[in-house]
Amino acid sequence: MEANFRNLSGRPLELWVARLAAEKFADGHRLLIKAGSPERLRTLDQALWTFDPGSFLPHGIMEGGNAARQPILLSLNDESPNQADCLVVVDQASIPASSAFHSIDYVFERADPAGRDAARTQWRLWKEQGLEPVYWEAGADGWRRAG
Repeated sequence: MEANFRNLSGRPLELWVARLAAEKFADGHRLLIKAGSPERLRTLDQALWTFDPGSFLPHGIMEGGNAARQPILLSLNDESPNQADCLVVVDQASIPASSAFHSIDYVFERADPAGRDAARTQWRLWKEQGLEPVYWEAGADGWRRAG
């Protein structure tokens, strides 16, 4: 499993999660995007519809019905009825203890002390599990591998 930490570096979460979702969807992946609140689900839903004026990302919200058919599913829980192979976590949402995901992307803001501390805790957990997390930062032209 790939374990990625994505530091927003002060950039807007919704836009950068939408960009990440677009990249993964273009590569043929199905995604579960797990957020920490219903409000965040709504802002992510809007961002996936509008971030690129020339297209949209096919997606839905778990509670909205047809969850199994959605290539990109927004949710507050760990269930993945769409058989996602990639998980994107925002708002310090929990990560399922056992997962069959190809990759997990943990999105956080380093300038937020609580977000930074939660990311550090998750980093240590993954290292203890034998994973080699990769650190990314949002930059002017997209995500760039750092560290």
